Amino acid sequence: MEKDMEYYIRVSGEVMEKNLDRRKELTQELVDKFLESGKNTICIIASGSSLNGALTAEWFMNRFLGNTVIVMSPTEYLDYRKEMVRDRFLIVISQSGCSTNIIEAVKDMKKDGIQPAVLTGNLEGDLKEYCETMIEYGVGNESVDYVTLGMVTLVEFLILFSMEAARSKGLLSENEYEEIVSEIRTCCGASREIYERSVSYTERFYDHLLHMESAMIVADGANMGVIREAALKFGETLKIPALYYENEEYIHGPNMQLTPESTVFFIDTNERHSRIYDVFRATELVTEHVCLVTNKDLPEDDKIINVPNNVMNELTPLFTVVPFQYISAHVTKEKNNFECHPLFDEFEKKIKCKTDDYEQVMERKIQQAKEE
Repeated sequence: MEKDMEYYIRVSGEVMEKNLDRRKELTQELVDKFLESGKNTICIIASGSSLNGALTAEWFMNRFLGNTVIVMSPTEYLDYRKEMVRDRFLIVISQSGCSTNIIEAVKDMKKDGIQPAVLTGNLEGDLKEYCETMIEYGVGNESVDYVTLGMVTLVEFLILFSMEAARSKGLLSENEYEEIVSEIRTCCGASREIYERSVSYTERFYDHLLHMESAMIVADGANMGVIREAALKFGETLKIPALYYENEEYIHGPNMQLTPESTVFFIDTNERHSRIYDVFRATELVTEHVCLVTNKDLPEDDKIINVPNNVMNELTPLFTVVPFQYISAHVTKEKNNFECHPLFDEFEKKIKCKTDDYEQVMERKIQQAKEE
C-alpha cells in the first residue's frame, strides 16, 4: 500500500489510540523533565504544522495546567519575546528535525545556557547536533512532506503530557483523568468515522472542490488552531489562497466579500450555543458552496460532516482537522498538483527553511516506509 497523505490521514485514529494506550511510557521523559525543572510555566516554540498543533493543544494545556502555557514561533522567540519567557520551561518542536529556524532557536538557547525539551518525529535530523535530549512524540515515520499524522499526534501528545503532569501535580483527580482518557478514545473512533464521511463529502462535491479557487474557514475555541492548519494545507497542496477567521470576526467584515462563487467551511463544536450553525446557514443564503464540520447531532444534510459525540471542545481538534486534510490530499492527487511553479526553484535557492540534507532525510524515510 502506498503511504501517501491519504494513508496517513486514514490511520490517524488508529495511531492515536495506540499512543493513548502507551501514554505513560510515551510522555514519561517530558513529564519528568518538566517536574524536575521546578517550573510552573511553559513556552512552546514551533513552526508550520507543529506551531498549529501546539496552538491547538494550548487550549487543553491551559485548562488543566492552570493557564501556564504560551506558544510562539522561533522568530517571536529570537527577535521579540525571549526575555519574557526566559524563566519558563521551554519545549521546542520540529517534526522533521531539519527546520532551520528551529535549529537557530536551539543554538541560541544553548549559547544562553538553556537546554530545552525537544520534540520531533525524526531522531536523526540535524537538530540532534544542537541539543542534549530529543523525544519522539509518537508520529513514527511519516514519509511525506505535507504532514497530517504529525499534526494530530502532536496535539494528542501535548494533551497526554498535560494530563500526566497535571495528575502528578495534583491538579487533576483520578476520576477527571479517567474521563479524559475515555473522551480521547472517543475522538480516536471519531477520527476514523469522520475520515469515511470526508471521503463521501468529497465525492459529492468533487467537481467544485476540483475547481475551488479560494476558501474561507471559520471556527472558534480550540479549533482556531485547526483552521489555521487547514488554511496552510489548502495553500501548500491545492495552492489556493485560504483565509481563516474566528466566527464573530468573520461576520464583522470578511463576510462582505461573499459572492455565489465563494467557498466557506465552518467547524462548530461550541457546547454553549448554535451561533456558528446559524452563521453557516446565513452564509448559505449567499453561496451554496458551504460545509459544516461538527460533533453535534444535526439532521442529515449533504453539506454537513458530523460525528455526534459529547467530548469537550479542547479535544475535538483530534478529529475535526481530518476533512481538511483529506480534501487537501485527495484533490491535490486528483489534480496532480504537487509541483510548484518552475520559478519556485529560484526562491528555494535564495531562501531555505530546511537543512541541506533534508532531501536525503526524506529519501531514507520513504525507503523505511516501504520496508515496514
